[in-house]
Amino acid sequence: MAKLLNIDVIGGPFEDRTHTDIIYRLEQRPPRMTDYRYLVVANNLEELGSSSFLPNLVVAKDFEKTKSFIKKKKHKSGIAIEVLLSDIRFQEGFKVGKWFREISELYRFSKRADCQFILSSGAHSIWEMTSAQCFESIMRICKIPPRAYWEELEEWLILHDIPRFIHV
Repeated sequence: MAKLLNIDVIGGPFEDRTHTDIIYRLEQRPPRMTDYRYLVVANNLEELGSSSFLPNLVVAKDFEKTKSFIKKKKHKSGIAIEVLLSDIRFQEGFKVGKWFREISELYRFSKRADCQFILSSGAHSIWEMTSAQCFESIMRICKIPPRAYWEELEEWLILHDIPRFIHV
């Protein structure tokens, strides 16, 4: 299915086995070093109120609140702002148009604020996955250069890929 949709990597549930080519999304840092790659995700801004909670990315639901939070510097440098396509999947046309405008603004804002912008499908099943061609079409509509986006995302992931090994 991934080849038909032109998706190189797909997500799935954690099955008590880790794979080296997968980056796992966690809600909190593991208590000890791990032998798998992960990103700590905050699903809302309220989670960022704790000084001990330092996520790698925050899922943006309310774009204005997210921008205000970033402007007040209540985050660590280099945090990623993730936007989910699943948030607009069943919206009315005018809300989809507004979402596209807001994505364009949020992308430009994240560049100025030294944050990584991440566009994600937000898929919870194989039926909700989005092809690379669709992602890039959405990026072009939002005036996000796809090649630059993918290169910046790769650089950001490399910076956040800190060794997490238990066994040396």
